[in-house]
Amino acid sequence: MWELELILVYLLLSMWGGKKRLYSSTKFILYIAGSSIFLLIGVLGISLYGSNEPTLNLELLGNQAYPVTLEILFYIGFLIAFAVKSPIIPLHTWLPDTLSEAHYSTYMLLAGILLKMGVYGLVRINMELLPHAHSMFFPWLMVVGTIQIIYAASTSSGQRNLKKKE
Repeated sequence: MWELELILVYLLLSMWGGKKRLYSSTKFILYIAGSSIFLLIGVLGISLYGSNEPTLNLELLGNQAYPVTLEILFYIGFLIAFAVKSPIIPLHTWLPDTLSEAHYSTYMLLAGILLKMGVYGLVRINMELLPHAHSMFFPWLMVVGTIQIIYAASTSSGQRNLKKKE
């Protein structure tokens, strides 16, 4: 269900968009599908580790103890997957092209739902299931977030059109 949005948004982008809609929709699907590989590997790894029966029950997985190295690997995999969806710098380059070529209704779908899914995944999976790795990565995520806020504020102050088309 999580990746169902990929197909729907791709169809909306490629059918109803601007002049470069095929380029932007292809870039979108490559980035999001590429991040989905990291998500799939992480989900399979975390659900199969240390149990006789694979499970996706977050309560059981939250009580599972992972070796630190494995927890860090899972965390990095999920972080890459959710950073592309969020989008966090430097994995955000699909977003300007996609939003500038999207129809207004698709734009609202992207900005209102898809971009929040990455943040939800970071909080729900990385923070809850992998707390030891999160405590190691949290200061760096704060630095990246601060840089991203400053970068976005400085670049947006020079824009005349919020939905920039070149």
